[in-house]
Amino acid sequence: MRYLVAIILFISCNLPVYAQIYKWVDENGKTQYADQPPLAGKVHNEQRLRINSAPVPVSSSGTTDEEDPAKPRTLSDEKSEYEKRRQERQQKEIEKKTTLAENKQKCIDAQSRLRLFSESPRLRMPDGEGGLVYVDDNVREQKINEASQAVTTYCK
Repeated sequence: MRYLVAIILFISCNLPVYAQIYKWVDENGKTQYADQPPLAGKVHNEQRLRINSAPVPVSSSGTTDEEDPAKPRTLSDEKSEYEKRRQERQQKEIEKKTTLAENKQKCIDAQSRLRLFSESPRLRMPDGEGGLVYVDDNVREQKINEASQAVTTYCK
């Protein structure tokens, strides 16, 4: 018998409780809150606040109405949104790491080209017909400038 009373008491404590709260501005300009509606004629601005101290039950389809912003979201909705944000964050981190690795490789290539053009007094480059030609100083300076710009761009 004691267990039955304890179980009934426990179940009754877990029932959802709904409260209606009214908010209004009185004739003195003060904001008032009460569980009873204000007297007519003494109110400038009245709002009916929807306060639920218990979660709203989910419909039989397992979803809540997305159009009503006052309805609380379910735990499964919040979890799915969290997973979506986590996957997006992981994707951004992967893209960032990929970009950093590409920039590091481009930096190494630019440094080696700069070193090659700066330290070699006579450069030979392919002429496009299968042969090699010696490069004059103007082309060499142009290649050095291009390589140093690439170094400043990718080596940060």
